[in-house]
Formats: sequence, structure tokens, C-alpha cells
Amino acid sequence: MKILVTGGAGFIGSHIVDLCVEKGHEVVVLDDLSSGKRSYVHPKAALIVQDITSDQTTQLILDEEFDQIFHFAAHMELRQSIVKPLFDANVNILGSIRILDAARASGVKNLVLASTMAVLGVQNTYPATETHSTSPISPYGTSKLAMEHYAEYHRNAYNMKVCCLRFGTVYGPRQNPNGDNGMVAIFLRKFFKGAIPTIYGDGTQTRDYVYVKDAAMAAIMAMDHNLNGTYFVATNTEVSVNAMVAEMLKYCPPGAQVQFGNPKPGDPERTLASSALFTLLTGWKPNTSIADGIAETAEWFHRVTVDNS
Repeated sequence: MKILVTGGAGFIGSHIVDLCVEKGHEVVVLDDLSSGKRSYVHPKAALIVQDITSDQTTQLILDEEFDQIFHFAAHMELRQSIVKPLFDANVNILGSIRILDAARASGVKNLVLASTMAVLGVQNTYPATETHSTSPISPYGTSKLAMEHYAEYHRNAYNMKVCCLRFGTVYGPRQNPNGDNGMVAIFLRKFFKGAIPTIYGDGTQTRDYVYVKDAAMAAIMAMDHNLNGTYFVATNTEVSVNAMVAEMLKYCPPGAQVQFGNPKPGDPERTLASSALFTLLTGWKPNTSIADGIAETAEWFHRVTVDNS
């Protein structure tokens, strides 16, 4: 198979690339390296440094005749999207339309797109299932919901197989610690640098955390099963911010601590989803416990933050 992975130098995307290469596929990575890194790209994958919103991206998809596309390039900064909604929409909506339309024109067989639980807004049932209402409370969630609608349009109008995966809160190695998204990455980097990270709120807010390698495997299994539609990829387990911090502190220098600040707009108190439907269709299950996931992530951040300093 010839596979395109947009955002393949980034967090989840680079782990998808690793799995695709291991399966013997020919992999092309499309990434503008705004947050991804060349060093994350598997040496057997080809890297094209390019913006997904450019005309060259359309031409690439038309010329290369890919069999499958994983579209994981995105603007992922929820809080920044409130300040820069036009930029967020340009990347997440228009960029996604470009990928979908070029895929249609070139006859791509299957696409898997990265979505988010942020499309829900404030949950009213726990855990959320695919029938939960969508009322996003941030431009980021809104742009991802628009992407889902365009995916649905392409399924209905052109009989394309397009799968949107609504991931829980993904964490793990290679996550960008420099943005406002990705609490585990941000906190570990600050802990290892001797800085004090801030918990916005009292820390009792909960998330449904998914380890990145489990998330990447979900994307692979969605593609392997030719999945169509929109599904949750989560663990059906709530973990508080305070509990995650306590787990991280086991691997941090003595005296590491946090401070507390006011809650940020756009941040829900709870997120929790069921992957029962996705598991039924693919057999996927999360294999990594919070303890193991934090241990692996802390080891990686220690290596890139302390050992390489």
C-alpha cells in the first residue's frame, strides 16, 4: 500500500507512520514542521515539508495516487483557537476540505481523520457515545465538528470511505510541550526543567486519557477494517488532573510542585467516552495503563529534556 500521513512528523501521526512502516507499506509524510520534528519521522518514510492548505498539497495527492490517507495534520491548540479562530478554521476546516477533495479526485480508497471529544462541548451523559449531541464551546471543537460534517458529505455524495476518530485526551512521547494543549507533556517538561506548572482549576477536573501508541493502533485498525463513520477512541475511564500529576511526580526531581490558577475558558470539567462501538467493529482495546503510560512518557521527556541539555 502507498500511504499518505498528514501531520506524520507530529505527535500521533509519527506513531502511525511507525506502524505503517512496520507493516511494510510505502509511507509519505506531509508536515509543515510547525510543531512536528524531522527526527520523529521514521527513516524509511519520505518527508515532504509542506502546508496542507497549499495548492501543492492537492497536486501531491493527485500525482502520487495514494491508496490510503491518514489526515492528522491540524491546529490543536484549544485555547489559542479562541484568540486565533480564523487561523484555526483555515487549517482544520479548509485544510481538511482540500485533503478530502483531492482524495476524491484521485480515487483514494480509504481515509482516517483525527477528530476530538471537543466536538461535544459540555457533556450531558457519561460516558458519551456516538449519539451524544454536539455543541462545541471552543473554535477548535467547532472546526473539528465542521471537518466531520465535510467527511460525512464526502461519504454521502461520493461513496467514499471516510472514518473520523474522536480521540480522548491523548498523551505520550513526542507530544509538543510548548503549546497550551497536552497537560502531561507541558508538566513533565517543566518539572524536569525545575519550573512550576499551573493547574487551571482545583485539579479535580477529569479526562479520559489515551496513550499515544494505543491511539495510533486505533487509527491503523480503523483503516484495516475499512471503517466508515465517526467513532470514539477512549478508555471509558476518568482520571483527575491531580491523579495524573501525582503519577508524574513519581519520576520527577525531589521538590517538584505545581501551582493553581483560575479555570480557562473552553475547558470542560469532565470528559468521558465509550469506545464500545469502535471495539465491536475493530477489536481495538486500550492496552496501556496510566501507570505504564506515564512511566514511558516521563522516561522519554527526561531523555529529551535533561539528558540532551
